[in-house]
Amino acid sequence: MSTCELLKLKEIAANLFDINNISFELKSKIIFSSLSFEYPSITLEEVNDVLNGKSTNNSLLINNQANALNFVIDLVKNNEELTENKLKDLHEILMKGILEVSGLYRNVDISIKGSNHTPPSHIKVYDRMGKYFDYLAQVNADLLEYISFSHLQLAKVHPFLDGNGRCARLVLNYELMKNGLAPVYILPEERNEYYNTLEEFKVNKDSNPFKEFLLKIEARSLN
Repeated sequence: MSTCELLKLKEIAANLFDINNISFELKSKIIFSSLSFEYPSITLEEVNDVLNGKSTNNSLLINNQANALNFVIDLVKNNEELTENKLKDLHEILMKGILEVSGLYRNVDISIKGSNHTPPSHIKVYDRMGKYFDYLAQVNADLLEYISFSHLQLAKVHPFLDGNGRCARLVLNYELMKNGLAPVYILPEERNEYYNTLEEFKVNKDSNPFKEFLLKIEARSLN
């Protein structure tokens, strides 16, 4: 559960993953995986249909997710940092036509169903997000900790009214690709394990379970 293991995967990724040639299959799996957390009626077949130009009841959701994924891919290709404004742009793309306040931090307090963690009050969101981006701007020798934190802390703060999980998973893939690794997706049978790793960080400030999980799903993406 170390950066050394991640660096080994990075060496493999250098030979197997090309950000300029991401397969349709991998993109569709990433899009389906993230959406299916909140929209279990969406299928991989439907995602493939919409990406191929067909219209369904979920076209807006799927196209937004695809556009948001392409947005982070382009950031990496253009060697652009994910700034606070870029994060808000990402959320706006993701929630266009779905959430009236897309791209804006929440101005109400929220709770998360099934979690023992309560996100910070909306009054504290700007401060927490400022500290989040201060951390991301630092040079961090522990790559696994850095990438994990980029996802975990964003999920913990829950800065937006909706779409936080989808946004945080896009940020995770941005950080992976920026650091020469392949983007990842979570299988339906892995969801409980994934949620448990988030809970460990949110409640107990323990990122190790997520790090272990991340190494596993990164290895699968490369395979």
